[in-house]
Amino acid sequence: MGNKITVNIVSEAQAWEVKGQGVYTATLVLTEALKKRDDVEVFLNANGLFDIAHLHTPGPYAISKGLLTGRRLVISAHVVPESVLGSFILSNLWLPLFTSYLVRYYNLADMVVAVSPKVKEELEEIGVKAPIVFVPNPVNLERFYKSQELRMEGRRRLGLSEEDFVAICSGQIQPRKGVDTFLEIANSLPFIKFVWVGGQPFSVLTAGYIEMNEKIKKAPPNVIFTGLIPYEEMPIYLNAADIFFFPSYQENFPMAVLEAASCGLPLLLRDNPEYREPYRDWYIPAKNDEEFKNYILKLYQDLSFREEYQKRALRLAKEYNAENVANMMVEVYKEILNKPPRMRRDFLTLEPLREEWRRLFQNARYKNLHSSSRRRKYLDLKNIQDKIE
Repeated sequence: MGNKITVNIVSEAQAWEVKGQGVYTATLVLTEALKKRDDVEVFLNANGLFDIAHLHTPGPYAISKGLLTGRRLVISAHVVPESVLGSFILSNLWLPLFTSYLVRYYNLADMVVAVSPKVKEELEEIGVKAPIVFVPNPVNLERFYKSQELRMEGRRRLGLSEEDFVAICSGQIQPRKGVDTFLEIANSLPFIKFVWVGGQPFSVLTAGYIEMNEKIKKAPPNVIFTGLIPYEEMPIYLNAADIFFFPSYQENFPMAVLEAASCGLPLLLRDNPEYREPYRDWYIPAKNDEEFKNYILKLYQDLSFREEYQKRALRLAKEYNAENVANMMVEVYKEILNKPPRMRRDFLTLEPLREEWRRLFQNARYKNLHSSSRRRKYLDLKNIQDKIE
């Protein structure tokens, strides 16, 4: 290892620009933070050989890139089996197969990075044997911050007045995100404006695609669905709001919460177990629709209560700022580079020739090279060997 650790960040979300979902944003923010450091050299979906291949998505593109480009493999666990329920069509049917696939995927790693303590626990429960460490998703405080100027611009874009009290949510439009709850609460509080920023980046593959779109069409008049908004413009819309109302049923460590917190919005979230340890007392947990409604009313009527949770939200954002998280991630890189790899991947990563690589070409298994297909296969491998030497 040289003076700098070379890291290849691998993500299908970046390769195919699947914007509007948290993995894309989390990967982007971490990559930006690592590039600011002088002890790491960062690449994105690159070819070559690097100290670390750091995977963020579990698809075949990412797996092949990781195995071929990394001397060590780090995998960030943004997805657990429960993540697909209420997210993709027919997920209850293929969940067992997907769970088995995830276990094998995460077990490829020299280190799995769980984005929340609850994710770490769930991975261990489904049988992941690779070492697991908690490193949270990061937020860019230089991009997301509280601003009166952005507030005015956001309200202008949304057609809202300064007098309007605004509850905002950001996320994909799918059943898992609690769209039904959002609409029910909005219908019961017609004097408050409700804004949902986000769309359906996976189109017809999204669970409840037709049903969700019908509900959008029938939404009460105090509800605005903006559709997909460019990531760079999200601070404008978040600053337009007074509170962040996030009724999602299942999350891991959502970027939406971090970004809202950075803009100083009080956080009203469903009382999901994965939030409790990392978010501490910096948010308001609601167990059901009635509690959501009552807390929104309290935030609307009680300025001191609202201001208190503005301060708590900013503390949460500061805790998980990108610089802090990048520090934690580099320590993970250093730790695994100081240990031998969990699995020997020499002929996959094409590292300079080692003993088992030599044996691959010298053993007697290639005695019969008379068939043209076998001979071509041998010559192709031999050419690779010659280039490396």
